[in-house]
Formats: sequence, C-alpha cells, structure tokens
Amino acid sequence: MTQELFKKVREMKLLLGEYVIFGSGPMCILDLRECRDLDILVTKDIFEGYKKKLDWKLVEFERDGRQVEFLEKENIELYKEWGPGEWNNEKLIKEAELIDGLPFVKLEYFIKWKKISGREKDLNDIKLIKEYLKNRFKENKNK
Repeated sequence: MTQELFKKVREMKLLLGEYVIFGSGPMCILDLRECRDLDILVTKDIFEGYKKKLDWKLVEFERDGRQVEFLEKENIELYKEWGPGEWNNEKLIKEAELIDGLPFVKLEYFIKWKKISGREKDLNDIKLIKEYLKNRFKENKNK
C-alpha cells in the first residue's frame, strides 16, 4: 500500500516547494511502518485549487479549539495548515528533505510534532525514529 500511495503523490505532479509529506509518511519512506494514508501539507494556493476539484472531498473538524479542514481522495489527505502545535508551514515545505524524489518533513520537526501530539502511538514512533537515527549514525561512522 505504501508504494502505491507514493505513486499517487507522484502522479499529482506537484512541484517541489508546493508541498511536504508529513504524518506517518517519513516513517513509511524509511520502511519503519506501512502507510494506510498519506498526509501532505500543501501551500494555500494548491489547497484552494484542489478544493475546486469535484473528486476531492472536504473534511472539517475541530481540534484544540481550532477548525481544521483537509481534502481527501484515495487515502491522500491535503492540509493547508499543520497541527497540533504552532508551525511555520512555509518553512516546513521549504526545508523538506528529498527522499526518492519526494519532499518529506525533516525528522526533527516530525519528532517535535509527535511530542506535541503525545499519544501512545506517537511516543512509540519517536522511539522507532530515534533508534533508526542511532543506527544510521553508527552505519555512517563505520564507513
């Protein structure tokens, strides 16, 4: 399912600088988890453009006293703002790390978001990411 989702993102033909893959995406590209869906932070212009497309469903809910909305189609979710927490969305997109030609949120921001979310699954994800980084550091050190 994960590779199929990444293929769908590529087929959207979004340009670098218009989006960043967030949510569980960074863990999925690193093979730390299988993805059932992908959360993508996009610029407001991209969001508004997709909002006009009839095949994208608008979903709205309240979180932490704020109204949240995203667009959904075939397990791809587009957000114009990221939460919980306060984020500079432009910075998240601009500083994305390219992996296999796709922009992913930097792991430091991913960990920060997981800490803010604070659910049990988020704390487990932090452990997985830290273990991954520790192993990657060891591998690079041995080269």
